[in-house]
Amino acid sequence: MDARGKFILATRQMKSIIAQHAQPHRRILESKKFKDPNIEKAIWDCYEKWSERSQTLSSERVEELEEKVKLLNEYKNFIDQVEKERFKPQDKIASSVLEEFLYYLFKDIPAVKFNLERNALHLGMAKIYTDLSFASRNLKDFTQSAGVYVNQKNQDFTISKVVRCQFGVQQNDPETIEIFVPAVCVECKTYLPSTMLGQSDYEAHRVKQGNPYSLYVIVAEQNALSETAMLRNSKIDEIFILRKQKRNSKQRLSDKKPIDCDVVRELYEFVKSYLHAEWFNPENATEKGRLIKN
Repeated sequence: MDARGKFILATRQMKSIIAQHAQPHRRILESKKFKDPNIEKAIWDCYEKWSERSQTLSSERVEELEEKVKLLNEYKNFIDQVEKERFKPQDKIASSVLEEFLYYLFKDIPAVKFNLERNALHLGMAKIYTDLSFASRNLKDFTQSAGVYVNQKNQDFTISKVVRCQFGVQQNDPETIEIFVPAVCVECKTYLPSTMLGQSDYEAHRVKQGNPYSLYVIVAEQNALSETAMLRNSKIDEIFILRKQKRNSKQRLSDKKPIDCDVVRELYEFVKSYLHAEWFNPENATEKGRLIKN
C-alpha cells in the first residue's frame, strides 16, 4: 500500500473510532428537527468544517493546537448564536461542543493514541463505575445469585477502559457485567457557580471511592464562583476556566472573551503528565520514605 493509501485507511479508522465514542454534539444535532432547511444546512456545513479539520490537527504541535482552538472559537461563536435564537440551553446544542472538543484535544497524547489504536481505551462520554454492593431480596436469592448492584454515574468526558467482571455462586453460571473504569474524568460547564461546586465535589468523591487513582477535572468556559469558595479541601483535582473570565448575568454573547489557547495547552499538559506518570509503586514507596503520595 502506498503512502496515500495508508493515509486514507488511517483517516477512515480514526473516523470510525470517533463515530463510536466521541461525538456527543453531532448526535444532538442529528436528534433535532430544524424548521428552516437553510439554517440546518448552515449548521451542518459549519459543523463538518470544524469537526473534520480538528481531527487532522495534532495537539502535540504548538501551531496545530493553536489552529484547533481557533477553529473551536469560530464554531462555538456560531453555535452559541444559533442556540440563543432558535433553541433552549436545555437542548445542549452549545454546551455539547466542549464535550466533543475534548476528544479532538486529547486523542493526540502519545499514550492515548497508542492505546486507542489497540482498542484498549475509551475516549468520550461514559457511564463510569463508582462502587458496588451486594443486596439480595431474600435468603433464596442470597444463595442462588451473586446479588451484585453496580453503581455508576454519567460523565461528560472520560479516558477510561472497559472491564468485564463475572459474579456468581458455585451452583450457577456467573453473570457478566461490563463497567467503565476511568483514569481521567472531565466535567464540562458553560460556567461554574458556587451552587454547583458542592455537587461537583460530591461527584468527584464518589468517583474516587471506587477509582482512587483517577483524575477528576472541571473544564468551564467562565468562572461564577464567589470569592469565598473553598477549593483546597475539594476532591476535584483542578478547575480550568477556558475564557479566563468571570461570568456576568447581564453579559451579552459579544462580551465573552475567546477561549484561551494557553489555558487549553495547560489542560492538555496537565492530563498528559498525569497519564505518563507512575500513579503508585508500592515496591519503592518505602525507599522514597513516602507511602501515600510517592
